[in-house]
Amino acid sequence: MTTLNIPSSTSTVSVKIYDVVSDPSKVIAGAASFFAPVLPGTENLTCPVFAFLIENKTTGKRIMFDLGPRKDLENSVPWFAAVVKAGQAAMPVDKDITEQLVQDGIPLESISAVVWSHAHCDHTGDMSLFPSSVDLVVSSQMKLETYETSEWSHLLPSDLSGHKIVPIDLSEAKVEIGGFKAHDYFGDGSFYLLDVPGHQAGHLCALARVAPTSFILLGADACHHVGVLRPTAHLHKHFPCPGALISATRASVSHAHFPASSSESGSDSAFDLTARTKPLLTVARNGYFEDVPAAEASVGKLSELFDASSDVLVVLAHDESMPSVMGKLPQTLDDWKERDLKRKSVWSFLDEKNPAFRFGAKA
Repeated sequence: MTTLNIPSSTSTVSVKIYDVVSDPSKVIAGAASFFAPVLPGTENLTCPVFAFLIENKTTGKRIMFDLGPRKDLENSVPWFAAVVKAGQAAMPVDKDITEQLVQDGIPLESISAVVWSHAHCDHTGDMSLFPSSVDLVVSSQMKLETYETSEWSHLLPSDLSGHKIVPIDLSEAKVEIGGFKAHDYFGDGSFYLLDVPGHQAGHLCALARVAPTSFILLGADACHHVGVLRPTAHLHKHFPCPGALISATRASVSHAHFPASSSESGSDSAFDLTARTKPLLTVARNGYFEDVPAAEASVGKLSELFDASSDVLVVLAHDESMPSVMGKLPQTLDDWKERDLKRKSVWSFLDEKNPAFRFGAKA
């Protein structure tokens, strides 16, 4: 792990993944706000919204990383509730994450803290459903103004009241992992919060050690599709794409929109995945990224260092490609290496049958 510079440790956590939305195919979100290009017929981003239960295997201490959206979106901040009422956004939730946890045998009182990756309503959930003993952990750079004082805020007063707010100042972090300032949350090297700028001020990712040399990168909203990370030369080298999929993409992926190199454009030639060494998508320049240059720098590091590593499984908060590969949720991801989950998932977004496929030659 020399390139990532992850401090060595034998302490680990368990990571359990939940999809908070009940039907990702019914999510309504404009794809052009998150990445480019958006081909005709792929204007909507239908996606899961993941939340994660983290448990320190030594101490048994439990925290949540993100909560997904609240079930009653009509009770969100007024401006977003109006967008939902107008049918311009939707995130169907049958059971709040709190209900899912209790159903899964996890008492809410057993959770010591909730970490928000950032302050958007598809990540902040409904904090009022958690006991007052649950702390709220955020980056010190995060703006915690509610809609009452900041018109376009996603936060309600109830999101912040009744809980101890614990700001983490990553500017003073003494550790850097993969080029990101890192905070050792449990103090034992098992779980790091990473300062990953671009999407929103104070945006956090997390790096969970599930075995001494096995990690899961919780990517939050660093980007919203794995096509922003893939392909790269390193990925081709360490995780060669199956030959059958390479052959299939020659016809299924639009070469006009996705040439093999920057010197090619507008050709009717077949798409050549093996020659393509830069990601197919880029972060949106006029959308939900407050600092586009910072976001581009962040995804560059995630792509070249974390995603290309055989020791790191990258899971974005809205990765459309993962559910069909993982199977039924919730589930524990600690054994992702033993399940060969990275090899099975890393190129799945280019399978026409996968919900993440949005590169069609017929578009």
